[in-house]
Amino acid sequence: MNAGIEIQESRTGGRGLPATPLLSCYFPLGDARVSTELLDIYAGEGVDVIEIGMASPDPFLDGPDVRQSMLRADRNRWRADLDAVLERLARFRNPPRALLMTYADPAHPGLGDAGLWRGLDSLLVVARQGDPLAARLERAATDAGVALSPFLSLPLDEMAMQRARDAGFYIMLQAHAGATGPRETLDPESAGRIARLRAAGAGKPILLGFGISGGGQARQAMELGADGVIVGSKVLRAALAGGDALRELLRDLRSGLDA
Repeated sequence: MNAGIEIQESRTGGRGLPATPLLSCYFPLGDARVSTELLDIYAGEGVDVIEIGMASPDPFLDGPDVRQSMLRADRNRWRADLDAVLERLARFRNPPRALLMTYADPAHPGLGDAGLWRGLDSLLVVARQGDPLAARLERAATDAGVALSPFLSLPLDEMAMQRARDAGFYIMLQAHAGATGPRETLDPESAGRIARLRAAGAGKPILLGFGISGGGQARQAMELGADGVIVGSKVLRAALAGGDALRELLRDLRSGLDA
């Protein structure tokens, strides 16, 4: 991909996804150590979806990389920080889609501020099964025209199957049990899980997340039947290391998906 993408004056939310294979990559909202200028590299190296991570007081499924980043963020600045991300993406004629990844908690701004959803394409809520706060966030998002991307943790159950059928954007399937963080291998059992979701009627793209750390694993995810990958901790590490490291990783991931 060429970083010199043409720019436009503004963007609107609610756009669908491009054709698979899809690359969704984490960007930490409000982490002062990760400049919004790096979003130009995300866009220029073929990232399809920016997974904008909102800080949470209890990121129970995230490993140390994301946890430390969330601790650095000031969630009181969420609107200004989110606008800065969306405005940076608006410079591109065909920008990556904007997905908000968030945990459900009682102080979440989305529970009382309808302005949270402005400019977003999708919402992905990480929560324990049956969490009423997650349901409230998802209702608020859908009322604002924001599509849902369900997070399916392991093991899969019938509720997960229904959530997959109801997906409006993409489906994030946990590739490994446990917390986020780079891993050396992918769980081959993901192939059976993906097939089961398809058989149950899941029609949106299924992306594997948790542990993806390079182009080889991205290629393996496609061979297991995924429609793409979501990369969090490894991209965050690269972003913290600087533009060259981020560009190298994103090119490797994109080439692995497109091989």
